[in-house]
Amino acid sequence: MLTMLGAGACSGAAEQAELPEPAPEQAELPEPAPEQAAMLEPDVLRAGESEPVEDPYYPEMSNPEVDVLHYLLALDWDGDQLTGETTVTFRATEDTDSVRLDLSSALEAGQVSLDGEAIEHEQADDGIALETGALSPSDTHTLVIPYAGTPEATPAPSARPDMTEGLGWNVDEDGSVYTFQEPYGAFTWYPVNDHPSDQALYDAAITTYDGTVGVFNGTLEASARSGDATTNTWHLDAPAASYLVTIAIGPYTEHMHATSGGMEISYWTRPEDEALLPLLKHDSNVAFEWAEEHIGDYPFSSLGFVVVGGSSAMETQTMITVSRGAVERADAVVLHELSHQWFGNSVTPRDWKAMWLNEGWAMYLQQWFETDTGRSKYAGGIENWRSYDVAARRSSGPPGDFDPDSFGDVNVYLGPALMLDRIRQRLGDATFERIVKTWFAEHEGETVDRQVFTSWLNRETGVNFTRLIATWLDSERTPR
Repeated sequence: MLTMLGAGACSGAAEQAELPEPAPEQAELPEPAPEQAAMLEPDVLRAGESEPVEDPYYPEMSNPEVDVLHYLLALDWDGDQLTGETTVTFRATEDTDSVRLDLSSALEAGQVSLDGEAIEHEQADDGIALETGALSPSDTHTLVIPYAGTPEATPAPSARPDMTEGLGWNVDEDGSVYTFQEPYGAFTWYPVNDHPSDQALYDAAITTYDGTVGVFNGTLEASARSGDATTNTWHLDAPAASYLVTIAIGPYTEHMHATSGGMEISYWTRPEDEALLPLLKHDSNVAFEWAEEHIGDYPFSSLGFVVVGGSSAMETQTMITVSRGAVERADAVVLHELSHQWFGNSVTPRDWKAMWLNEGWAMYLQQWFETDTGRSKYAGGIENWRSYDVAARRSSGPPGDFDPDSFGDVNVYLGPALMLDRIRQRLGDATFERIVKTWFAEHEGETVDRQVFTSWLNRETGVNFTRLIATWLDSERTPR
């Protein structure tokens, strides 16, 4: 996510609005396309297997008893009400007779079915508890959950200025929809295990009206019009954590451009943002070529950018979400979010206590890129970050044990990046550059934490970095 200096305290809870009645004139939800049905083959579903855990910071947004393998989202947005049907293919991780998913109380679920049979459910506390009957870890099951309502953003556990609008489903002044949902927020628009430890495959069919279109992760498989309705069908072929899923709805147009190395990138803009295209294309071309040289081959099959409202940027998997202000910033925001495709998306934190593994690497790579390309340096460059880290630890705690009410403060960005620079100084430039590529290559597609990183680094380098890492991640004061 985009870095912001000066983040701090927690935002308060928001009152839930009264649920609207489902609109009778809603269009019939689209049937899954044949290629979506093929996603349910067992050998394909195996890619979505995870080992979900309970989050130490936000346990209410983690459901370790369920491992979702695939989401099929059928969504209909009329500008006021969302009508949806989510098909969840999952396995239980233990013997159980019930499972829970996260779902906003602003969305009312209809009759839920499990493997074709109607089951009971109860909604409370932004969750839906499902009475499944006896389940065992050896079996795969399918839930179908219809729902409707007017989505509401959820308050962020942060006072960052770019999070004040709330997480999840947001509607811009012109009626366009956008989402930023780290550490959570996907539950504001579909039922989900909203935690990074549970990665899953996705397909989505998004129906919109009056010249608007739906943008999602992955590749656009089909676009069909019927009257004033447009249905865009999307396919994401690599597992993603829910915080890395995006949706944008508005009068978007797709523009394609290839990098100098031949990577096709899609750019989705509304009319008022098309003037940003030359800058965005240039920055993404330079950043992509630099990242492949210094990190390794791009880990996914597609890449795009969608320009939205709000004031932030987010490394949403294969379809990076950027606001106008983020594109126009002088420092290397595009490289920062692009580098997350390797560090955070392909190699994902097991829980939010490991957020520093995302942001420390992205922040280090950002300043390295800025130095190499002569760009304006974030906060004056790494040699000036100490004072910011001192202040952030004082207000928000150390990066490895931050205050849960101060999510996304610069303590999880700058301190870990400074730590990586100390490791570079110990190892030398050539060895460190090899470490950057090898860490990603050996953990592609995995969820990781501090123990995994520390053990791997010690083994890979023959140097015991355990104390250095613990000091930088756990100290209340910035180490010397």
